[in-house]
Amino acid sequence: MPAEFLAPFHYDYMLRALCVSALVGGACGFLSSFVTLKGWSLMGDALSHAVVPGVALAHLLKLPLALGAFAAALLASGAIALVKTKSRLREDASIGIVFTSFFALGLLLISLHPAGIDRKTILFGNLLGMADRDIAQLAAICALTLSVAGLKWRDLMLFCFDPSHARTLGLPTGLLHLTLLSLLAATAVAAMQTVGAVLVVAMLITPGATAYLLTDRFGAMLLLSAAIGLTTSLLGAYASYFCNGATGGCIVTLQTLVFLAVFLLAPKHGYWAAQRRRVLAPASP
Repeated sequence: MPAEFLAPFHYDYMLRALCVSALVGGACGFLSSFVTLKGWSLMGDALSHAVVPGVALAHLLKLPLALGAFAAALLASGAIALVKTKSRLREDASIGIVFTSFFALGLLLISLHPAGIDRKTILFGNLLGMADRDIAQLAAICALTLSVAGLKWRDLMLFCFDPSHARTLGLPTGLLHLTLLSLLAATAVAAMQTVGAVLVVAMLITPGATAYLLTDRFGAMLLLSAAIGLTTSLLGAYASYFCNGATGGCIVTLQTLVFLAVFLLAPKHGYWAAQRRRVLAPASP
């Protein structure tokens, strides 16, 4: 292997970035299977933007940024549920109103108190500039998310696929709903530090959507989506060194390219496979 391809491994900041990218990518990929199955893509978008005011307030109050972001994400999910149940609005409208309101509030707080808060870092991430404390915090969030989701994946799968059936079997669907929301909020906080609030939603949706086209078994989908998230995040961070581009942009672009390839080439659910079945199908009498 030419020496220039090994250059990123000679720098501590790149080694840290590669490890953090792989960890966050794997956690987001694992959770994205549940997001895809539940149809919560817009919810993931909402929580990824709703963390911004929490970050701003935590900075002003001298609190850990992750704590503020997590609290804001939970508050946003509660607000969405409240608007949905207490009004005639559909869920997508409730989500759109809440997450744009939270995002606007966050930008307003940052503009009013700009000292010490880097708007670009919050919106687009700063993987290469993360402190040791932030990395430890992020690792703890990802480990907790993977542990809970891994232990309860069967219950969460049934809740996402058919909540009524899960309730009939005696599963605590309310608790499972809160658990999934909390995991989604925590993972959005972790990914925000890596790719920023703008691109978090891609890491929470694209790996799961890609794996969904490759398998009909949810257990295999979990492993595939985690592997896709981990691999693309690792390679995206690696590629960002050579193209001198934004790390988050490289990661999400690579995930999109993988999705497009699977969308076209998947052996059973791909576009070309569907076209072949349509051509080979016997004509109706």
